[in-house]
Amino acid sequence: MATFAGQYQATIDDKGRVVLPSAFKKAMGEMKLDFVVVERNRRSKCLDIHTVETWKKEVEKFRDKLNPETNPMHDKLLQLYFQNFVQIGVAANGRINIPNEFLEYAGLKDKVMFLGMQTSIRLSATAASAEKEVSDADYLDLLKMIDKKEE
Repeated sequence: MATFAGQYQATIDDKGRVVLPSAFKKAMGEMKLDFVVVERNRRSKCLDIHTVETWKKEVEKFRDKLNPETNPMHDKLLQLYFQNFVQIGVAANGRINIPNEFLEYAGLKDKVMFLGMQTSIRLSATAASAEKEVSDADYLDLLKMIDKKEE
C-alpha cells in the first residue's frame, strides 16, 4: 500500500487536467495505476484522491455498518455516499482529468496544492491552503489536547 506525505504545488489547466507530483507517483511504486478515485471531501471543501485499492477497503468498512437491503435510510445514505466519488483514468505521465463539478465543488482553478495524507492525497486550492495555516503554538496546543485524551 502506498504512503503519501509532503506538500506540492501544481497547476490545473482550463480543462481540469493536473499531473500528480512525482513523489506521489513514486510512492505508488509498482501499483497498477490505471485509475484513481476522487472524492468530494465534505468536511474540508476539497478533493481527496485514493488509489482504487485503498478506496475499496474504505467502502467495505462503510458498507459493513449498513444494511441497505432492509433499511431504506441505509439505502439512501449509501446512495448519498457514492455520489461523492468518481473514478478517473490516469495517463502514463500521471495526469488526471478532474470533472468540472468536482473542480467547482472544491474551488480549484489555476494553482492547487497536493498534500499527502498517508493513504490518500488531498487536493485543495492554494489560497484555501494558505488560509488554513496554523501557527506552531496552535499546532502544539492541538497535540496537547490529543495527549490529554489518552490519559
